[in-house]
Amino acid sequence: MRRNLQHHLSGLRFFEAAARHLSFTRAALELCVTQAAVSHQVRALETALGLQLFERRPRQVNLTAAGVRLLNVLSNSFDRIEQVLAELKQQSSSSLQLAVTPSFSSRWLMPRLPHFWDAHPEIELHLHHTAQGDALASGAVDAAIIWTPIKPERVWAQRLFGTQLSPVCAPGLARPEYPLSEPAALAHYPLLHEDSVDDWQRWMQAAQVEAAQVQSGPVIDDSNALLMAAMSGRGVALGRLVLVEDDLRNGRLIRPFAQSIEAEGAYWLIASSAIAEQPRFKALAAFLQSQAKAQAGPEFN
Repeated sequence: MRRNLQHHLSGLRFFEAAARHLSFTRAALELCVTQAAVSHQVRALETALGLQLFERRPRQVNLTAAGVRLLNVLSNSFDRIEQVLAELKQQSSSSLQLAVTPSFSSRWLMPRLPHFWDAHPEIELHLHHTAQGDALASGAVDAAIIWTPIKPERVWAQRLFGTQLSPVCAPGLARPEYPLSEPAALAHYPLLHEDSVDDWQRWMQAAQVEAAQVQSGPVIDDSNALLMAAMSGRGVALGRLVLVEDDLRNGRLIRPFAQSIEAEGAYWLIASSAIAEQPRFKALAAFLQSQAKAQAGPEFN
């Protein structure tokens, strides 16, 4: 029976998030995966169980009786597992395992961490670089810093900061025949997208220019890779200004237009409730919050 369960653990985790939100989209945001991945995992679980867990309707899903029964068991079980894992981790009170995306780590966190190490030499902070938002749920880490448009549920969560998005590109990208002096000139340049074309559509609308060409261009679902593509002259990207300040300052990127829009998301520090009460975590949370408050802000000219 347990051997059978291990084949369903991934599907159960995806189902629990989708059932709790009654939304595959919101579950995907929480888990930092695509909506298609959530749908695939849930379908596979339903096939394995031989029953339907969701009633699917256009733009809406509801739980079946079987889905409600399974959700109740899973929610209680996951909460209990997280509690036990947190209690076990207390035995190693000198170390703290933090999951963070590579882009946030290299461009924002690492330049600031020496101040934390100097202030708290007794805390062994171990960084786990991953793009997966479920590292905390899996018990692999004590805490995580994630990017999400919604407040995380079922965990302790503290918002650090959001950011503005503004076009950035390599200094040598602009062509003399189409100088980047007005936003309309972007019609003659390839656009680089992060996750989807939605952000460019919003920026074009805010800049009051035609957005027809926004539908084309590569989609890159990693901030570091997106910015590397922009630096290498592959096109114009909408950069998160809090992550590109050093690149702008050092001339690796330029910001041709002052127009910016608010990103649909923010960086959140999350942990289990039990971990959040530990002194080592409180020290890290206080440090990150102080650094967030000292953040220079979205304007970088």
